Amino acid sequence: MHVLRNMVGAVKPGGLVLDLQVIRPDPVVESDGVVVCTIDGEPLFRTADAATAAIDAMVADGQLIEQAVDDHDVRNHYANGRELVDDFADRKRRLRDAKSVRALEGPCAMRERCRLRRLLVA
Repeated sequence: MHVLRNMVGAVKPGGLVLDLQVIRPDPVVESDGVVVCTIDGEPLFRTADAATAAIDAMVADGQLIEQAVDDHDVRNHYANGRELVDDFADRKRRLRDAKSVRALEGPCAMRERCRLRRLLVA
């Protein structure tokens, strides 16, 4: 919340703040349009939920005015499953079936839902 207050405080009244959050459901790994496995999104959702609650509180308090919301998919593309598994090696989120993903020899993607909010500083 401290970082958010500093960020909003640095924007002049009438200025814009863009908020991008990962949202539920859990991200998925896809290959040729078929879901191969899901990704445990809870570690990221806990942080995202707290950030969303902080922004919602600022909207409720009148410090921010929500002007627009856009929910959309974001895809990260990989040459093969091994590359995707390696990319997740140091992340908090875990592939629920890394063995099946690693076996993918062709292109694959991670798809997750995101929400972009346009907020006006009051």
